[in-house]
Amino acid sequence: MHDAFRTLVRYSISRGAEGIVFTCSDFRGVIDACAKEFPIPMIGPNEAMIEKALDAGSKFAVMATVGPTIPSFSAGMPDVAAARGRKIELVPYVVDGAFDALVSAKAREISGCDAIVLAQFPLSRPVLALAGVSTLPVFNSPGATVTKIRRLPERRAGGLHCGAAARWRCPGTRSPPARRARLRSRRRCPCTRRARP
Repeated sequence: MHDAFRTLVRYSISRGAEGIVFTCSDFRGVIDACAKEFPIPMIGPNEAMIEKALDAGSKFAVMATVGPTIPSFSAGMPDVAAARGRKIELVPYVVDGAFDALVSAKAREISGCDAIVLAQFPLSRPVLALAGVSTLPVFNSPGATVTKIRRLPERRAGGLHCGAAARWRCPGTRSPPARRARLRSRRRCPCTRRARP
């Protein structure tokens, strides 16, 4: 399994990827190993959302459309909370094989929780519908993950670099001079505080 993931990561980097998001929490060990081995930012599927959700309270409704997702997700969130010195409670809500309408209907049953966390990437789709039927804050992974990965440092031979720009590389990376010239602007690199060349 590790070798398969390494192959995929190498291919992604060779095709110009500047960051990688893994979308299945079942491969936590492999994700951690790849993040240590390769220089570009990598992030698991739910960690960014969990970090944001923990600011909303201590009791969470966990929604999923596949039953086995709940235990997999629930194994990670308490660990993050414990690292902050927090104890949390997770209440599972499973809507087998359903999305928008039925997920929204299930949300009406939620009570006594501080927030709703969506345990699958595709569940970001009914977020607006959920907001219409519940007063609880709703947290989903895709938006939180993109925000976090843009802020993660990129490891290069010269040290840590922001790796934050989706369309340009910071001055510390080894992008071709011609490309740097094409992308010239007044925007500054967060890691070096220098203007782009």
